[in-house]
Amino acid sequence: MGSRAPPTLLQLALERLLREEALVISALEDLPVGMFPEMFKKAFNDRLSNILRAMVPAWPFPCLPAGGLIYNPHLETLKGLLDGLDVLITEKVHPRSKLRVLDLINVNLDFWSLNAGSHKSGCSPQSMRQPQSVEMCPNSVQKKPFTVVTELEITKASFTECDIYLLQWAKRQKASVHLCCRKLHIWDAPVFTATQLFNMVDVGCIQELRLSQWCLQYMAHIFPYLGQMRHLRTLILEIIRQLFTSDAAAEPEWISLLLSQFSKLPCLQNLCVNDVYFLTGCLEEWLRCLNNPLVTLSITYCRLSQSDLRYLSQCLVICELKHLNLSGVELSNSCPKLLGVLLERLKSTLQTLELEQCNLKDPHFNAILPALTQCSQLTKINFYRNDISLLVLKNLLHHTAKMRRLTQELYPAPLECYDYFTILRDKFIQLCPELLDILRVERQPRKVSFATRACFVCFKSCFYDHKARLCLCSYAG
Repeated sequence: MGSRAPPTLLQLALERLLREEALVISALEDLPVGMFPEMFKKAFNDRLSNILRAMVPAWPFPCLPAGGLIYNPHLETLKGLLDGLDVLITEKVHPRSKLRVLDLINVNLDFWSLNAGSHKSGCSPQSMRQPQSVEMCPNSVQKKPFTVVTELEITKASFTECDIYLLQWAKRQKASVHLCCRKLHIWDAPVFTATQLFNMVDVGCIQELRLSQWCLQYMAHIFPYLGQMRHLRTLILEIIRQLFTSDAAAEPEWISLLLSQFSKLPCLQNLCVNDVYFLTGCLEEWLRCLNNPLVTLSITYCRLSQSDLRYLSQCLVICELKHLNLSGVELSNSCPKLLGVLLERLKSTLQTLELEQCNLKDPHFNAILPALTQCSQLTKINFYRNDISLLVLKNLLHHTAKMRRLTQELYPAPLECYDYFTILRDKFIQLCPELLDILRVERQPRKVSFATRACFVCFKSCFYDHKARLCLCSYAG
């Protein structure tokens, strides 16, 4: 027999009960409160839409975190949930229901895992931990009886069939239901589709907006909606393209329109900019528009000028920064001291530092060492794919070995592991255990890895995390 525990009597009883659909539905009025979560979870996983439809209007908690069970959205299951809410809306009163929020976001897993074992305490209401109600809708103007919390994604011009059904349903029930969209990702979509969606949802509820693969002149049409997102916490702009057309003369106006919206976002804490061509040389303009200190600043695969880096090391909005990511930003020509000054300012708050593929060299690592070891809150560092000599890498490890809060450490292979573009795999395998031992003298590292640059032949890297994992061409033949 395996180590898997045998099913409990409660689980066996539920499996037997759920085979009798009519019996289950008729018994909901008398079902112990403590059995609802386990029965709902079982019915959800087995896609028993009729039982779900009956359980929703009888749900005895204020919040139903159904999203915590959704791994692959299923249209019939979603229809069952919304049909059940229709019943509750139509009947106005149900003897047992306390439901006010249907949460379709994939969170709140704790509720289902904790209550899965509720049979141990007899399924009494006192022993049940009620689902944590989702954070109150940020748009307090809404006073509708029910709230459906979701997140949406547009890929090019299309929605998923589940999103289409939900949006159409919410439009029909708009008098009774507030559709609260917390996260919105619009990827390479036509302007008409994006503006249509902004008019269908309450933009005041959006807390995370991600715009991917857009052209700047098309984005300009949706910037006014951005300024209405008064509760936006996270803004992600990635892969913003430039069209070489006669409209290029209007580019400064579009950028000014974007930045003017930043001052209307009083809750913005996380700014992530990835492969955005028009950031270069105007980072100061971006950051000066922000109202509050940032928690996360991620500028990746962008070009930053010397003046950008100088301002970054001085500006006020990073004074409480916890997460800094400059991966893919070319720093080889920057003054090494600027990085040291930057880290010095963040030493009391910074928790994660990512400088992967920045073309850092020995002088940069030497410059940041004094400040790096003062960053007492750091839990993750990522220096992959930079140019560092063996001597300087060993010195870096001697310093980070004393940083006991680190849980994840990603280091570049030293230059001695290369012969021009060729990876010296034997040298890599030989050196990595010695480098790891430097950390082990001071502490037992939790998750540490060394990596080479991408192989010139197979475009894969070699990794060492307690054992070697070589690039693909190492195994050819």
